[in-house]
Amino acid sequence: MPEISENSSRIARNTVLLYFRMLLLMLIGLFTSSLVLNTLGIDDYGIYGAVGGVIMLFTVVTNSVSTSISRFLSWHLGHDGGSPVLHRVFSTAVIMQIILCVLLMVLTETAGLWWLNNKMNIPPDRFGAANWVLQCSMGVLMINLVSVPFNAVIISHERMDVFAWVSIGEAVLKLGVALLLFFSGTDKLKLYAVLMLLVALLVRMTYGIVCRRLFPETRGKIVFDAGLLRRMAGFSGWSVLGSSTQVVNTQGVTQLVNIFFGVAVNAARSVAMQIENIFKQFINNFLTAINPQITKTWALSERNYCFQLVGKGIKYSGLIFLVLAIPVFLETPELLRLWLRKFPDGAVIFTRLTLLCILADTIFNPLMVLIQAEGRIKHYYIVTSVISLLCFSGSWAAYASGLPAFVSYLFYAFVYVLIDIVRLYCARRYTGIPLWTMAKESLLPVALSAVLGSALPVFVHFAMAPGIWRVLLVVLAELLCLPLVCWHVALTPGEKFFLHSRAGRFLPAFLFPLPEDEG
Repeated sequence: MPEISENSSRIARNTVLLYFRMLLLMLIGLFTSSLVLNTLGIDDYGIYGAVGGVIMLFTVVTNSVSTSISRFLSWHLGHDGGSPVLHRVFSTAVIMQIILCVLLMVLTETAGLWWLNNKMNIPPDRFGAANWVLQCSMGVLMINLVSVPFNAVIISHERMDVFAWVSIGEAVLKLGVALLLFFSGTDKLKLYAVLMLLVALLVRMTYGIVCRRLFPETRGKIVFDAGLLRRMAGFSGWSVLGSSTQVVNTQGVTQLVNIFFGVAVNAARSVAMQIENIFKQFINNFLTAINPQITKTWALSERNYCFQLVGKGIKYSGLIFLVLAIPVFLETPELLRLWLRKFPDGAVIFTRLTLLCILADTIFNPLMVLIQAEGRIKHYYIVTSVISLLCFSGSWAAYASGLPAFVSYLFYAFVYVLIDIVRLYCARRYTGIPLWTMAKESLLPVALSAVLGSALPVFVHFAMAPGIWRVLLVVLAELLCLPLVCWHVALTPGEKFFLHSRAGRFLPAFLFPLPEDEG
C-alpha cells in the first residue's frame, strides 16, 4: 500500500506540473495563433496549414516510434531497472531515428514536392512561398525525429518537470516569432516557416543537453543491438500502421479539403484543429503522467492495480473533456470571436463537430496503452487500420458527390466509435480486464456527470442573449455545477480522501464532504 500511495502521489504531482505547463502554453498559444492568423491573412494561414499537412502525413512515424520507445523504456524500467539495458534501448532508438530521417527526407523531396507542385490548390503567386514552407516543415520533422528518444526517456522516468519548463520556453519562443512576424516587412509566410525551424532546433538542443545531464543511459557510445533493433522496429512497424491511418484521416482529409474547397476552408479547418490540439493536450497531459505506470505495473505483474490505473485514466480523461467541452460547444461563435476577432466561414461547425471526434478518439486511449504493454498488437492494429480507412475513403466519396466539408467529421466520429469497440474486445481478450467493472466505475460516472453537470450551463445559454456576459455566466455556471456533480457521482471515497489530503483547505466542507467511513 505505501508503494501504491507513492505511485498515486507521483501521478498527481506530474499531472499538476503538466497542467501548469498546459495552462501557460494555452494562454501563450491562443494569443500567438490569433496574432499569426491576423498577420499572415486567411489565405497564407491556410497555405501554411495545408502544406504543413503534407509533412504531417509523415509525423505518424514520429508519434508511433515515440510511443514504442517509451513502452520499451518503461517496461525495462519496471522489469529490470538497469542502466546498461536502458542504454541499449536508447542507442537502438537513436539508430532507428537516423534511418527514418533518411527515408522521410527522400519521401518529402520526391512525393512531397510532386504533390505540392502538381496537385495542391494554391494561388499561382504563392507557390514559391509554399515550397519554402515545405522545406522548413521537413526540417522541423527531421529535428523532431531526432528528439524522440530523448523525449521518451523523460516520459519513462516520469520527469514531467523537464517537459514543463522546456515547453514553456518553446511557447515563449513561438510568441517571439509571432511578434517578429508582425513587425517584419519581408514575405511573412517564408519568414514564419524559417523561424519555426529555428525554434525546433533550439528546443531539440535543450532536450539533448538536459537529458545527458540527468539520465546516464543517454550518455556514452551508441551501442548496436541487432536483436533489439528488430524487436523495436517490429513493434514500431505495427504502431506506425495503426497511427498512419489516423494521420490519413486528419491530414489526408485536409488535403482533400484543399482540393475540393480551397485554402479558405483549409483555414477554417486549421482553426478547428488548433482547438482539437488544445483539448488533446489537456487529456494527454494526464495520460502522459499515468501511461508509464500502466506499463510498469503490467511488467511487474501487478494486474489489479494496472486495471485500476486504466479505469482511472478513462474516467479522468472523460471528466477533463467535459470541463472543456461544455462551454466551448455552447459558446463556440462568441469564443472564436473573442479569440480571433474575425474567423473563417465554417470554423464554428467544424469546431463543434471536432468535439465529438475528440471524445470518440481519446476516451479509451488507456486501453490502447494496456494492449501495447501486453505486447500483442499485430491483430489489433490490422483490424483498427482497416476500419480507420473508412473515414478517408468515405470523405473522398462524399466530397466527390458534392456534400459539404463538415461531413468528414461525422465519418471520423463514427469510425472511431467502431475502433473503441475493437479496443474493448482486444483488451478483454489479451489482458482479462473486467469490462463490466470498468463500465460501472469509469464510464457511468462520466455519463452521469455529463448529463447533470451540463444542466445549469445549458439553461443559462438558452435563457440569455448572445454576448460576452452569456459566455462568462455559462463558464461560471459550469465551474459551480460540474465540480459538485463530479464529487458526488464520479469520485470514489478513496479519491475524495486523496483530494482532501492535498487540497482540503480550498474545498468548502459543506459542499465537498468526506464520506463518513473516511472522515
